[in-house]
Amino acid sequence: MATYNRVKVKVDSVEFRPVEARYTLTRNANQVGRRVGDSLVGRLEVWMDASVIDNLSQAHQIELWKIATESKDPLHKVEVTWYLDEADKVLHAVEFMGWITALEVANPQANVQGGGVSNVQFKNLFRMEIAVAVDESNVGKHKFTK
Repeated sequence: MATYNRVKVKVDSVEFRPVEARYTLTRNANQVGRRVGDSLVGRLEVWMDASVIDNLSQAHQIELWKIATESKDPLHKVEVTWYLDEADKVLHAVEFMGWITALEVANPQANVQGGGVSNVQFKNLFRMEIAVAVDESNVGKHKFTK
């Protein structure tokens, strides 16, 4: 099967190439448009076809599920690298400490609409959301580079 070369995600030692990785930062603003103190929120949403096991092995799917269902509250190192035109040239990358806030598996019968993915047929959808830890002890580990 094809390997997607536009983006690579790594959660601790689990590395994979999703169909899409969407990183967002949001911050609240007050009534005059000034930012509100500790309101910075970062999220990573990842969409992949779990049936393309060259991009995400079944063993790595299980490892990600174990991370998502931990009873303690450990943070995990997350790295995302976007590539220019499916080449080896890095467009930009983000690193942060975080944890899996949502993990979804499905076998949709129709095209999946959501995130930035549209009109993509997934045989077996594997979707995750990862929260970015931006508290005082982790904000220095949050980096965006080229």
